[in-house]
Amino acid sequence: MTDNSDLGRKILVAGQGGKSTLARALAADLELPYIEMDALTYERDWVPVPPDEFRVRVREAMDSHPDGWVIDGNQANTLQGMPAKEADSVVLVNIPFARMMWRLFWRSIARARDKQLICGENTETWGRIFFSRDSLMWFLLRHRKSIGRRPDRFREWTRDDAQFILLDGARALNDFYAERGLRRG
Repeated sequence: MTDNSDLGRKILVAGQGGKSTLARALAADLELPYIEMDALTYERDWVPVPPDEFRVRVREAMDSHPDGWVIDGNQANTLQGMPAKEADSVVLVNIPFARMMWRLFWRSIARARDKQLICGENTETWGRIFFSRDSLMWFLLRHRKSIGRRPDRFREWTRDDAQFILLDGARALNDFYAERGLRRG
């Protein structure tokens, strides 16, 4: 069994293309609460929470687990880097854009088909995947350049005494799982 305690007790996992699965694996391995920021972002029927209320929700989630947490999410701009500034480790999953979009496409299809709950108590629909301006795929396409600058932004918010781990590509992500004895799903 691998000891992952070097990551600390407060871990932020951000990026695209595997962050949620990795965050859940770390939370299970370290026996820490898992906090999904997307679930704090939306009410039922994809109604977005106002930014001020979202910040309060995240703060309350972090404060309700003073002994540690694993947070999964990218809303750092809205949060002014709050979780990154308090994390012992920031792990950024940086999968190449084309691969990330491919994975997102197929994951969205499976979620819509299976009516999986996501982002709290919401579900993907065919219309939301392909035709909605709120689609995650459209968001990623519109913000492709800023997504490419995420590593710099998260590194900037990470405390000097905290670890910043950049998993640059699918191989680095797979190696991280293997080296740390983590299991997906």
